[in-house]
Amino acid sequence: MFNFLRISKYTDELFKKFVEKELNLNDQLAAIRSILANERTFLAYQRTALATLVAGASIVQFFEIIIFIVLGWILIAASFITFFIGVIRYRRTRRNILQLEKDFVRRNETID
Repeated sequence: MFNFLRISKYTDELFKKFVEKELNLNDQLAAIRSILANERTFLAYQRTALATLVAGASIVQFFEIIIFIVLGWILIAASFITFFIGVIRYRRTRRNILQLEKDFVRRNETID
């Protein structure tokens, strides 16, 4: 029911290894910090995109000078670009972190 609250299923495996004294706390916390840093970066992209969108829409709405209108539309386009860059980078980094977690769990299982 609350699967969306889990950071990742591999982090759960890392936690089990920590509880079983197979994984030190530093390794587990490093994995979680990486995931949370990626999410903070994603939210910063979204916050920037939203602020740029609002600025562009405000400029287009309240100014009648053609230069300001063009600037407003450029800001609106830049906000969509920022949004998609943020989504792409978040997904790519998330995939890389999950792959590193899989490799770490697999490497530690073969050592056992």
